[in-house]
Amino acid sequence: MPGVPSYRGCDACRKQKKKCDMATPACSRCARLKIACVGCGQLRYKFKDQTDLQVVRSSKKARSRASLQFETESDSPGSIVSIASSRDSARSGAFVFLLDITDPSYDLGCYGPWFKDLPRRMGTNEALDAAVEAMVGFYPHLRRHEQTSLSRGSLVNYVNALRALRTCLNDPQKASRPETLCAVYILLICQGWTGRDNDQKVSHGEGLAYLLDAMESRQESGQSSDQFQDTIRLTLYVPVILEAIFNPRIRLSSWYLRLKDRAFGPPAPITQSAQKFTSLQMQSLARIPDLLREPAKHIDDILTSYQRIRIELPLLKGSLELTDTLVSESPTNGSIKTRIHYQALVGLLLASALIFNAYLRAFGADDGDMVEEADNMANDAIKLAHDASQYRPLGASFAPLCLIPAWTATDNIEIQQRVVEALRVYQDDFSAATGRGWYIMAYWLRGELDRIRSGLGPSPMEDYGERQWGTLTLDEQGNMVCDGDVSDWFYCSE
Repeated sequence: MPGVPSYRGCDACRKQKKKCDMATPACSRCARLKIACVGCGQLRYKFKDQTDLQVVRSSKKARSRASLQFETESDSPGSIVSIASSRDSARSGAFVFLLDITDPSYDLGCYGPWFKDLPRRMGTNEALDAAVEAMVGFYPHLRRHEQTSLSRGSLVNYVNALRALRTCLNDPQKASRPETLCAVYILLICQGWTGRDNDQKVSHGEGLAYLLDAMESRQESGQSSDQFQDTIRLTLYVPVILEAIFNPRIRLSSWYLRLKDRAFGPPAPITQSAQKFTSLQMQSLARIPDLLREPAKHIDDILTSYQRIRIELPLLKGSLELTDTLVSESPTNGSIKTRIHYQALVGLLLASALIFNAYLRAFGADDGDMVEEADNMANDAIKLAHDASQYRPLGASFAPLCLIPAWTATDNIEIQQRVVEALRVYQDDFSAATGRGWYIMAYWLRGELDRIRSGLGPSPMEDYGERQWGTLTLDEQGNMVCDGDVSDWFYCSE
């Protein structure tokens, strides 16, 4: 539906709710803070997209039907069941509307092809039902970039989902169900959208790792699994492995090293070489956390992995260039999804290479080319984030993953500043708490490298708790503290 003209100030002033003088080439506030002035004078519109209206309408209709049934059938033994059924139908209907969205920027299919099968499983597991309701409540805020002003109803749904999940996890039979695993993953996604993790003693990533271990143990004992469960597990391996890199409290079991599946599934057959990337296999990615926890012991393995990526990364970038050409010639939904797939694969390989590069140089294992390679890969990460930004937020959610190690690996101040500018663009898509998590990961990685250069080795496990995260000190809200002050975005005093 048509919108109405809104704020014309720059993005930075708009985000901080400051008055912008709209001076050119940069407003006075941006000039004073020495930050990029983007969007000044741009005409914006406020509108409700059709999906949001459909969700609201379907929910209102369901509530109306439930109320009518309660008034006319309150004496009937089946009245309560009718009300519950109507609520389940409204929840499923609202979720189906979201699943029907094909815009790559907001397509929930990016989280796994099995999402489309979830409506058929709703009503069988209270944790899944509550998690879906929380996602449906958060989704409109994501589309309107209002994560900092979540409605009371959406927050209540999230809290209810956490309670339902705890109930299921305390039930051995329900805890082993794939629907419970789906619920944890959905709440992990919601946590990424909103940054609402302050009330969790154990992260959802740690919960996923525990449930995956339990599922693998049951399979090894001879219990069968269906295709839906197997597909879910393949999807969830990657987020667990990636969180384990930055969260030493997650210890990957040995069975991860036997996984030969490809991260994010097999790539589309753009070139034959696309099928041969060993560095993207689960077993290769699963080794990274262990290599980083005992880097001195595994320095030769780190070097071998880095040299392999040196060979594979140019080939993968060539495949991505082919998808770029394909999209420019035929911008169909399928070609765009293929491009996003290859962008995510390149981002994952860049992140791995940048981390290995930084650790090798910290140990003094630079072969003479690694400083230049770090700068070039950091620039590649910036370019990739820029190219993918048209698919923000969901279609480009991988970008911060490669920008964080880029900021850590390069010693070039100008490149670091450009990385920060790129991250600021992506932070606008999510809550401040999510952005806070990004710079905590970046400073944690830098701190670990500084310890290695000093001959101390990685931070011991006892340094990880509520107020201490490796080399970082956190306040009660989980913000990073530098010299007694809460830091803000990569400008912590050295």
